[in-house]
Amino acid sequence: MITTRSAAHSGHVYRRCGCRDQGGKQLGAHCPELATDPNHGTWTFSLDLPSPDHRRNNIRRGGYPTAEAARAGLRRMIDGQAVGYSADPNPTLADYLTTWLKDKQLVLKPTTYVRYRDYVTNDLVPALGTRLHDRTTTRVRRSNTAVPRA
Repeated sequence: MITTRSAAHSGHVYRRCGCRDQGGKQLGAHCPELATDPNHGTWTFSLDLPSPDHRRNNIRRGGYPTAEAARAGLRRMIDGQAVGYSADPNPTLADYLTTWLKDKQLVLKPTTYVRYRDYVTNDLVPALGTRLHDRTTTRVRRSNTAVPRA
């Protein structure tokens, strides 16, 4: 019987950029300028996390100015996962609201839960976007005028 080691909680840090080739494909970590220009690109970390459904759950977060900053983000993510806390520096609004709904499901009436779930999936996430750090006062005001009142 062949066994493989689990990739859970193993991560790595690398540098990548947004340059594209002639066909429009992003070069990422394969950009030749990364080898010659130390200021080209940003640092990124990648981490494989365990998943209850045994599917691959690869988290990648980039935009760090230095390798040490990316390593710190990776350590924060690993430490947070170890204690059951999501230390994701770029959570999505959908992830946050899904977790919030899961927590509230035990204290809400079933009909209230269904209504909240419908509001989240049909109104809030489409109107407000996906990234939590993309929230701006202007965007929230614009979404308030776009959502019809009951």
